[in-house]
Amino acid sequence: MLHRHGRQPSWILWKLYEQNEPNTVYLCDESIDLWTIPLTNIGDRFQDHEQSLSADERQRASRFRSAKHRRRFTLARGSLRSILSQYLGTSAGAVRFSYGTHGKPRLANTHESPLEFNLSHAGEYALCALAKNHSIGVDIEKIRNADPDYYLRLATRFFSRKEFEVIKAAPEHDRTLFFFSCWTRKEAYLKRHGVGLHLPLSGFTVNVDPAESARLIDTPWRPEDLMITLLQDLPAPRGYQTALAIASPQLKNIRHYTSS
Repeated sequence: MLHRHGRQPSWILWKLYEQNEPNTVYLCDESIDLWTIPLTNIGDRFQDHEQSLSADERQRASRFRSAKHRRRFTLARGSLRSILSQYLGTSAGAVRFSYGTHGKPRLANTHESPLEFNLSHAGEYALCALAKNHSIGVDIEKIRNADPDYYLRLATRFFSRKEFEVIKAAPEHDRTLFFFSCWTRKEAYLKRHGVGLHLPLSGFTVNVDPAESARLIDTPWRPEDLMITLLQDLPAPRGYQTALAIASPQLKNIRHYTSS
């Protein structure tokens, strides 16, 4: 079951589809497709996902010491391939990737497709976002309840001074949610650019309050992003926080699929 966090802008048209994967999917130029991918109870489809992986993906999977993490990586990457294949009109195993300087995957030039995508996974879920001709980033995090002071210490270490002050001023019982709201918004923005933590989390500022619409407040690294970046919280499975960043403030239609 999916639910919404906070207030969403009225111009966003949320279309939630809890359905199995369609045979083919057409993505409009001004739309975003979001796929929630459960990483448990996948049944017989695990072998299909595993067989669709490339040699380097299988090698990456083998590096996980934990069988659970190895399985979830395989399911996430295999599901990504299955999803992309439906937009490309090919098989999951035929999807080819290239990688940016810091490891962000994108479709190889051989596909000649304007499709952009990003994948994130945490705990028992993965999230995949797709758009045309617009760089995109998405993040999902499992909310772990801990001493609120623990997250305050993390905010001191990783977040901008303004973000830290907002979290510090929040009621103690809200600090955990404030922290994960800030973290997912910042991670989504970093993943949009594919720079990972090569750009410090403290090097830019987002708004923190989960009850407010997500937005980029300050980014000295790329000031032009203030005008062109849509930052958005997303519906999330219970106990998770999610966010999306995309290089287009004009996208209005978001469709949400659940991958079986």
